[in-house]
Amino acid sequence: MADPKTRLNQMVTKLREQDYRITPQRFAVLKILAGNKGHPGVEQIYEQVRKDFPTTSLATVYKTLTLMKEIG
Repeated sequence: MADPKTRLNQMVTKLREQDYRITPQRFAVLKILAGNKGHPGVEQIYEQVRKDFPTTSLATVYKTLTLMKEIG
């Protein structure tokens, strides 16, 4: 398994290759995913993202996770 920084860079690259924007909130979700060895729940990711971005919606987290699932 790659280190968290490498995993994060790979996820960002995949999104950019598909012409998706890397918003600060989306980047925060990806960073949590890259740094977590397990499978964090949506609520857990949501709470962590809201610490830095309090206006982030739960829908943003769901959309980002769905997008990552779709593009692999």
